[in-house]
Amino acid sequence: MFGNSATMRLKNKLRFGIGFLFLMALISSGLADYYLNRLSSDSKLILKNNYRSITYSKNIGEALDDSKKISSANQQIIETNLTQEEHNITEPGEAKLAATLRVNFELYKLAPGNILYKKNIRAAVYAIMQLNMNAIQHKSDTASKTADDAVIIVSLMGSLCFLITFSFWVNFPGYIANPVTKNIDNLKQASDNKTTFIATVSHELKTPISSMKMGIKLLQDERVGTMNTEQQQILQNIEDDAKRLLQITGELLNAAQAETGNIQLNFGSAHPTNIVNYAVKSIKSLADQKEITIAINCPETLPNVMADLDKTTWVLINLLSNAIKYSPVKSTIDLSIQTKGKNVIEFAVKDAGRGIDAMYLSRIFERYFKVPGADPEKTGTGLGLAIAKDFIEAQGGAIGVESQPGIGSRFHFTLIVNNA
Repeated sequence: MFGNSATMRLKNKLRFGIGFLFLMALISSGLADYYLNRLSSDSKLILKNNYRSITYSKNIGEALDDSKKISSANQQIIETNLTQEEHNITEPGEAKLAATLRVNFELYKLAPGNILYKKNIRAAVYAIMQLNMNAIQHKSDTASKTADDAVIIVSLMGSLCFLITFSFWVNFPGYIANPVTKNIDNLKQASDNKTTFIATVSHELKTPISSMKMGIKLLQDERVGTMNTEQQQILQNIEDDAKRLLQITGELLNAAQAETGNIQLNFGSAHPTNIVNYAVKSIKSLADQKEITIAINCPETLPNVMADLDKTTWVLINLLSNAIKYSPVKSTIDLSIQTKGKNVIEFAVKDAGRGIDAMYLSRIFERYFKVPGADPEKTGTGLGLAIAKDFIEAQGGAIGVESQPGIGSRFHFTLIVNNA
């Protein structure tokens, strides 16, 4: 009788649980239906860039007055809106039209009153407007059709969910006899595949990016040819983007290595000055750009540490680079190395930046975490500090941070002394 009672309780619990799942499925379907309907009405928000291009083109068109010569004030209006349009390219062929518009406008400024250039400017403006209007119509139709199809699909899935859940509610409890074990092999395999994919893609990207950097250096060589100021600025932007891509791919490779637990360490005995000198030399140009002084306190009397020189230097470069990013111009960054206890050496980087709120300090070394409100151009991928933590802990050390808003931050890590 006790066994029958227990079985009945189990069946009742299963019915209650599956009934609850059925209720949740209905609620989920209803919410999906609601939000998918909103997708159609809100699709215009997705197309704000197209509307901006149309607005810029309209402003330029209005500035092309009927007089033979465009006034200085209207030329400034055209310049402002053309620059904004050049930074708002969204559609195939739009960049070419913007370039045509730019060329004819520059030619017109050299030959004011030239009717042909003015005519070409007007034609390019019209073409940009027409391109974006067609794009808006196309994307709007596509979004509406997607939303309509999704509503039908979700409704069908809701009905199917109801039938399956009802069938389970009636039949499934009678088949419960043995404990059910979960197989996580597929999840583990998927995770491994993801990590391998990231590592492979990052590795493959490094070669073409490095080739891009070499090509940029060749273009900057005056022996190849001279460039005007605008061309030099464009090339500098490309070089900055290439450096950023190379940094991101490097971080992804390191992150993939850390995630799989396959951090390969090449331990050796090194004096802290070797690590410090190499790191400071690597970021010197970055510090010079902001006229930042790095005050180094690294006594020669310190003992050697057991460390992977490359990975430890990478960590210190990362901390110094972050300090430079967030430090004000002409400020000082303190880099101090000192003993902490009998067998530990501490490396510390202290800046005078904006600091970090206490509520975020516990998450600062998490993967992809970025402090809310920080400048997007300075925060990077959110991987650097997480990788630094993995590298230091893999060497038996520890990493941490202290910070106060408005005063600055102090990042530090420790390494074990080489007692051999």
